Amino acid sequence: MRERREAFRDARLIVIASEGKDTERIYFKALAKEYTNPRVHVHILERSVDEQNNSSPEHVLKQLNDYKNLYDLEADDELWLVVDKDQWKDRMLSRVATECALGVSMHMALSNPCFELWLLLHLEDAASLTPEEQMLWMENRRKSKNADPYLKVRLRQQMGSYHESSYDALSLIVHVEDAIERARALDKNPNDRWPQTLGTRVYLLAESVMNRN
Repeated sequence: MRERREAFRDARLIVIASEGKDTERIYFKALAKEYTNPRVHVHILERSVDEQNNSSPEHVLKQLNDYKNLYDLEADDELWLVVDKDQWKDRMLSRVATECALGVSMHMALSNPCFELWLLLHLEDAASLTPEEQMLWMENRRKSKNADPYLKVRLRQQMGSYHESSYDALSLIVHVEDAIERARALDKNPNDRWPQTLGTRVYLLAESVMNRN
């Protein structure tokens, strides 16, 4: 018989598996520490050495399913899939979203186009941008083949220093309430399985980690 992990027995468990190897882990470790609560335990899954390059939503979903098969979950535990729209095709995302919807504890927090949008919303209100500027955010293009995408460059400009494997998450988290409200305002069709335009559902996960829902 599977057992619930002893360390998490008395807390609501939030298990996070993400497409990015470092960026999301850095952020959610800092958020969980800043909003520490004995009733909530955040567990962030890390990919094995063999799967470092397996970042597709399907592989992220497999991580969560493997965890679910290893451990018993309580009714209020949550499994979160944190992925980007980026280059992934709607057909594959639809399969993943459908499987998530079938599991009562499974949730998908997709950012369109990418997780950097969620980070930027701590510092900027995308809803106040001109339609042309919003399109630049949504397209998230590179100026050249070896350049960083638009949102990563903009985030570095706003923060002064940013790299996906090393950045000051706490300097963003002081503005997390703003980010949540800005992301909610962008989420004009919350019944869609993921944001079809510029938007991110990471605010729902942030609220859960902060024990706001």
